[in-house]
Amino acid sequence: MRILRERELKDIVYGATLLGAGGGGSPENGMQLVNSILEISEEVKMVSPEEVPDYSMIAVVAGMGAPEVLLKRGWKNEDIPALRLLEQVLGRKMDYIIAIETGGFNSITPLHAAAASGVPAIDGDGVGRAIPQLEMTMFYVHNLPLAPVTLADAHGNSAVLYPVDAPMAEKMARGITVAFGMQAGIACHPMAGWQMKKAVIGGTYTMAEKVGRAIREARDKGKDPVKAVVEVTNGFEIARGKVTKKEVETKGGFDYGKVYVGDIRVDYKNENMIAWKAGKPVAISPDLICWLTTDGRPLTNADIKEGLEVAVIGIKAHERWRTPEGLAVFRPVLAELGYTGEYIPIEKLL
Repeated sequence: MRILRERELKDIVYGATLLGAGGGGSPENGMQLVNSILEISEEVKMVSPEEVPDYSMIAVVAGMGAPEVLLKRGWKNEDIPALRLLEQVLGRKMDYIIAIETGGFNSITPLHAAAASGVPAIDGDGVGRAIPQLEMTMFYVHNLPLAPVTLADAHGNSAVLYPVDAPMAEKMARGITVAFGMQAGIACHPMAGWQMKKAVIGGTYTMAEKVGRAIREARDKGKDPVKAVVEVTNGFEIARGKVTKKEVETKGGFDYGKVYVGDIRVDYKNENMIAWKAGKPVAISPDLICWLTTDGRPLTNADIKEGLEVAVIGIKAHERWRTPEGLAVFRPVLAELGYTGEYIPIEKLL
């Protein structure tokens, strides 16, 4: 077990924002949650997946909704009523809390829920990056039950769902989130320790902390934060320059957009899914396409503005995603954005 205090939590916000690949919630919301955590406790306990007993009980806790809305409105700790409702439905308290994905906000939401419950969080999540839909996790790929799913807003409204699978969970939860004003706390995937170990992408908080620390130290020493991130992630600098154009529309509870930097175009559905250069892909999800300002601020697509000087950084996806079952999860979203070709690893494309 290790202890996360203010410095580690803030490094995690910045590192997880970058690793969220354009999604996973704004660092502003993440920092707001860090302050909420520090009001509850000076520290958060964290354990590695291996330390979790096989028959302990774990739940996923997250925030759901359109990132642009969350950024404008701010988080009202909706994660807590969602978790309490799940515990009420199951008739037992959770022993551990785990993240659904990596992101500046959704890596911190479970830490907040864990601190409020006085239980440890797990160093890992279901993806190792951020994703737009519930069926795009290793928990789902490994057939871990999703139901019951509980949702709550800041006004005392809540819902308990029993979807038969993740695509249906996504539709039901998304519909309720829209009714809640595009923002909800969600708790789901109640699982035993042995189930979690089968499916988890481990070490995601450790990685986020390393990336956040690399950015902070580079900025403090007047070094190039982009190079520091590329080094610590074994990543690739795809492009560097001004954001010349951003197009975005919100439909069905998702933000769809295109961002242009130099001769690169990045297409997203909440998260960055594919980067193009001269009509050919240069990075395809599940590989990560990440934003960092040249002075070292990680960004989500909700934070990207025309005129910003940014770097586009590509990072290899976790090996678990580079399997036929893993790749199948990303194919429908890529097709929706107009790409029906094969997945080619980023290290081959670049």
